[in-house]
Amino acid sequence: MLVYSVIDIVFYRAFLSKIYLTIGVDYRFLTPEEAPAALAAANPPPDVVLIQDSYAGVACAHLLAQIRATVQTLGTELPILCLRPFDETQEQCSLACAPLGSDLHPVNRLNLAQVLTDLKNALAGTPLAAAGPREILFVDGGRTLLHVVRAALADSGFRVVSAHDAETALTLCRQHVFELVLTSVLLPGMSGLDLCRQLKEDNPGRYLPVVILSSSDNPIDVDTAFNCGADDYLLKSFTAEMLSDKVCEHLDVAERKRHNKILVVDDSKLIRELLRHSFIKNGHCVLTAENGAKALEIALAEHPDVVVTDIEMPEMDGYALCAAIRDHQELRNTLVVIMSARGRASDIKRGERLGVSRYFVKPFDVEKMLLVVEQLLGESYRHIKKEYEHVLSSMSALITALEARDEYTKGHTARVSRVAMRLGRAMGLSEKEQRNLEIGANLHDIGKIGVRDAVLLKPGRLSPEEYANIQEHAVIGAEILRPIVSLGSVLPLILLHHERWDGQGYPTAICGEAIPLGARIIAIADAFDAMTTDRPYRIGMPLKRALGIIREEAGRQFCPICSAAFLPMLDGVEALGDLAEA
Repeated sequence: MLVYSVIDIVFYRAFLSKIYLTIGVDYRFLTPEEAPAALAAANPPPDVVLIQDSYAGVACAHLLAQIRATVQTLGTELPILCLRPFDETQEQCSLACAPLGSDLHPVNRLNLAQVLTDLKNALAGTPLAAAGPREILFVDGGRTLLHVVRAALADSGFRVVSAHDAETALTLCRQHVFELVLTSVLLPGMSGLDLCRQLKEDNPGRYLPVVILSSSDNPIDVDTAFNCGADDYLLKSFTAEMLSDKVCEHLDVAERKRHNKILVVDDSKLIRELLRHSFIKNGHCVLTAENGAKALEIALAEHPDVVVTDIEMPEMDGYALCAAIRDHQELRNTLVVIMSARGRASDIKRGERLGVSRYFVKPFDVEKMLLVVEQLLGESYRHIKKEYEHVLSSMSALITALEARDEYTKGHTARVSRVAMRLGRAMGLSEKEQRNLEIGANLHDIGKIGVRDAVLLKPGRLSPEEYANIQEHAVIGAEILRPIVSLGSVLPLILLHHERWDGQGYPTAICGEAIPLGARIIAIADAFDAMTTDRPYRIGMPLKRALGIIREEAGRQFCPICSAAFLPMLDGVEALGDLAEA
């Protein structure tokens, strides 16, 4: 979802960035003067427009009329959100003199995130998430292994539901939505392999991973399990870590599949429905189009991961569709698979020149098509992951270069990361949360690359203007990293690591548990390192004094929960050198 925000208040930029980054929407900031022209030229147009309830140099009612007129020329309908102070009523809004209309929705700082989330779900056709914990089904005739499984998955955030036979398991699966099934081979009555086969047949509309647990490492038994539809095979001699890793791996795959979009394009309804049903059965989100022109329209709006297209179609054929996809920058990572009755070498070579990943000649094996698309998506994911790791290493190098400008801050990021990770582990963060915390701690000051050296390296007290310039680094850092999709869950930690528990921090002045836990952890680690290391304007304070300040500021500057975990963590540490070795 894309939001155009028409603002002229600097504070709103930080506040809105925090909300947009947290809920994962794209956004662009515009001044009131440039908004109508930018909206008219937008390609693609935004999904939502947000305006203030008043501006310094333009009448709100006039701007609203301009935006509505521009939207009307685009031939579309856009919700317009009107942001105003929390304590104002609709009647007090300065736009009251203008007709509100069904397209204008009053919002405030407390409900904006929920309104945007509801709009995002409505655009995606996504129902609201069901309440309650997500569940994993474990099927085994005994009780001993159940305790082992529950202990191994205790920190995963999932509830383990047990069944002692296949018939009970099938009944439970018809009544509950499980994320994954773990089943032993030997069960009373129907075997675990027959259960697996039946589960795959009973769930044609969604992807349900099934992991077989067995005492046999015979290759024939392993092959038999996979032939029955199993997604993995694990020996019962597993350790808790092995089981947890295996479950997390398949849940990650299931999550990726839910987000993968496959666009099937064919003028034959029979082929469209055949492929749609097959891809849905494997857990993917599937879109369909009957010709290339309609497919291009859908692709520009939905950005599918894979396009599976025929060649000979009305309005726009498959080759023209491929060329159009390659001409649009936002579709540069879209994979294209062609299926056609034309199997000449010249057709295949033409497809290769257009960047087609695979070429299937009709009639083709649907199962083979599924395997090829799965393989392409897997390769794409590994490529993106490698690129993500490369970007992180580049960012870390930038941080090192940034710190090299100032003798006093060398090693600051590494020390903050080390302390934050110790605190995160002490507080029992999950593996995924620790991973995000480590990335956030290592990149928390990346935004200082946008702060002038004269301010950043100033040895004396900062003026109010200079201090405001320093404060911008949190927003700048989040903006720098925003294009990296895989860092979406880390951005709030970078944006909000200078917020205070009492609401007196920056850039958005939120307070308490509204601040993400990772950001609160980084805040303590960052402040602790700043207090205990030398700076141009003072020498570092003793360890005991720094701990005393953290104790005094618990519940004011620092999260009391994090402070309570941080202080005992340093019991017995006599000097900072001891902390580094701990």
